[in-house]
Amino acid sequence: MILETLFSLALFITSGNLIDTKFGLHKYSEQDYKEIFYLKNNKSTSKECIRHSELEDVKKLKSHHNGESRTIYKVTKNEEKDSSQILLEEEKSS
Repeated sequence: MILETLFSLALFITSGNLIDTKFGLHKYSEQDYKEIFYLKNNKSTSKECIRHSELEDVKKLKSHHNGESRTIYKVTKNEEKDSSQILLEEEKSS
């Protein structure tokens, strides 16, 4: 229950926005943001970025620097299938 409250607060404050290690801004749907929020350390997932309209790989990392622990996210474009390829495949099958 406490973790769910923490997630709700994080979603309210960020509106599904995420800043990556290169200070890039990404936005995800509520469900995708929830999955990213609950990722375990050093695990990754592929999610659709609303801001960039492409599939991105998001990796959750813990950073320990000067006695402080921080959660950071490394976001990279998923080269295997971006959203433009998905749309082309959907159009071809129609």
